[in-house]
Amino acid sequence: MSKKFWRITGLAIVALLVLGGATAYHERHNIRRYLLVHQHYTKKDILATSQIKLNLRPALSTKHTTATNHLTAKYQKQLKALPTGVAQAKTIVNPYQTSPLSGLILVKTPHATKVRLTVHGDTPATTIHQTVSGYRTQHSVGVLGLYANRNNRVTLTFTTKAGTVTRHTYRLKTAKTPHGIGTNTLKTSKPQQMVLGKGHTKLTFAVSSQGYTYGLDARGKIRWYSSLKISHVFKELSNHHLLILTKIAPTEHKYNALQETDFYGRVYRQYNFSGLFPTRQDTSKLATNTVIHHDAIELPNHNLLLTVDDGSKKFVEDTMIEIDRKTGKIQKVIDLKRLLPASAYQQYTGTHRPDGKIDWFHQNSMTYDQKRDELVVSGRNQDMIFAINYKTTKLKWILAAPEKLPKSYQKYLLKPTTKDYRYNGGQHAVTLIHQNQHQGDSVELEFYDNNVPVTRGKTAQSKQWSAGEIVTINQLKRTVTKTWEFGQSLGKRNFTNIVGSSYAVGKGNTLIGFGYADWGKRSEFVEVNRKTNRVVFDVDRTHFAHGDWSYRAERLSLYPGESNLKLTTIKP
Repeated sequence: MSKKFWRITGLAIVALLVLGGATAYHERHNIRRYLLVHQHYTKKDILATSQIKLNLRPALSTKHTTATNHLTAKYQKQLKALPTGVAQAKTIVNPYQTSPLSGLILVKTPHATKVRLTVHGDTPATTIHQTVSGYRTQHSVGVLGLYANRNNRVTLTFTTKAGTVTRHTYRLKTAKTPHGIGTNTLKTSKPQQMVLGKGHTKLTFAVSSQGYTYGLDARGKIRWYSSLKISHVFKELSNHHLLILTKIAPTEHKYNALQETDFYGRVYRQYNFSGLFPTRQDTSKLATNTVIHHDAIELPNHNLLLTVDDGSKKFVEDTMIEIDRKTGKIQKVIDLKRLLPASAYQQYTGTHRPDGKIDWFHQNSMTYDQKRDELVVSGRNQDMIFAINYKTTKLKWILAAPEKLPKSYQKYLLKPTTKDYRYNGGQHAVTLIHQNQHQGDSVELEFYDNNVPVTRGKTAQSKQWSAGEIVTINQLKRTVTKTWEFGQSLGKRNFTNIVGSSYAVGKGNTLIGFGYADWGKRSEFVEVNRKTNRVVFDVDRTHFAHGDWSYRAERLSLYPGESNLKLTTIKP
């Protein structure tokens, strides 16, 4: 047979395969769409666990990890090709393209040396020092904490094993910060009383609601930010990487990429969610939603626990999923409608959404108690914090005003040990503190009390201020004692109807984020000593993009682990 015949036959086979593949894809797409619209319920309003897994179905993406590896390979080649000598170094600003105030210095030394890094600041308290462990002749020194719009001075001190010291100062020029970050105005700064960490590596991070997340030094200057838009989730993991929630593509409106990254912008893993759910107005139609809405934590097994919309046509923000860190597969589903009274979601009228869906719980945070295998959960719209056994999901206790709770749930309520106890309202950012100091049945919780009664707990003091608070809970006696709060003295100026945080940061200090002050026109970050109630750091943030008020304020170190920026390939 002629070559022409085989060529035509081959093309026909390829065409059939392509057509068959396209047909199969179209069929799979139609089946999935049908299953998303015609949802399976175990009983009224309760989606089947298998349906929730189908609705969410996170998928691992290696696109950005591959891009990270390509850049790393490029820098490996550049380091190898460099001539020896500290004056022959190569400096790179924003080496991984999403961290504009980071840098990389590649340099070879004739003898094995260790390196000390100094990023020169405007004051001693804003000058960052970090020692790179180990002696080597080929150095890839990561630089974090550069100023924006400046030709930064960075000094490397090289010391041989014999004690010979050589210093060289490099210049790293950066661009302006994006306009949408807004203006940060320093009101108070007492660096010696602040928690700045060894080498002043700790910054105050303004975690965005939907925009730019950035870090401030002791003088209120931006020393780190991500060019990626980030929403709500910005956490340090046990391996010292960062967990962030961002967009799958910059042009998308929803935040459906959960990314494991670091302060340089290297991407280690990414989990993508489609977020295609039925609408309330017409359940035969599907619309894209942000799946992970407020929080994500790492469990002791290193899996990730996420607050999610589960794909319901009726309810939002009332489900958690545990996903396998390596594969992204859903390992556990916790639907809060299975734990709390049906009246809480069936009769809820506290808030209303434009899409018509019911946000009856509005879970905004959780914290895991490894000692007891318990999960502590905060829900704004029920004005409630409660604990469950993580394995069985059985309720342990509830911290909330008693009104509107059925009799069968009253037994879980914590009883105040003092008269005139003011219950939390619309609270955020619950976390366990001082775990090593509490044995037996006691736990200590810190949280941000918005003082907004959505469902229960209204008093004459409601909406007059917001505060960081600490309570001690005796789980055996089911009692609660408020041991500290700060915010009442600031009054209505720092009242925030939504968002906020309160975190113990060390040295007896707490960092409070009043994220929605002046009804979303201002965010304020206040570090206060709990013993004296004296403010040691205070910054006002204004003129930011609408909707990008700071969700939380966190104190993190730019160098939480190994400071040497290893040019190694990441295994997807």
